[in-house]
Amino acid sequence: MSQPSSEHIRRIAPGDDLPLHAARAAVTAAIRDACDAGVRKLLVDFHGWRGSERPSLALRIDSVFEWSAAAATAPGFVLALVMPPALVDPGKIGFIIGRRIGFNFDVFGSVDEAAAWLEAEPAFVPPADDWRV
Repeated sequence: MSQPSSEHIRRIAPGDDLPLHAARAAVTAAIRDACDAGVRKLLVDFHGWRGSERPSLALRIDSVFEWSAAAATAPGFVLALVMPPALVDPGKIGFIIGRRIGFNFDVFGSVDEAAAWLEAEPAFVPPADDWRV
């Protein structure tokens, strides 16, 4: 398993046994910590997560909004979330919602794939006609 090579990427692994609500809170806290430290790319690794709950569609969508709000102080922030492949939404709803609200986010089934994406991903710049302004 490779580590992100850039000093501008922070990688955390909050734990594989966290309940779903605690895992979500850990991501939110990690985003805030990274933003406060000036880090603009974050890889959150739950690839071995063994929680008994499966995130609902509503929780997935709500999480993207929460994480976007947590990163609001850091223009260009990018988040890669690694989950067990069985939990990665093939419809990419988090990615789609994130892009619609100006939050660069995606979910991956492997750390290597997420790290490669973060390395290649430029800082996201919202469109000039951003409706949130």
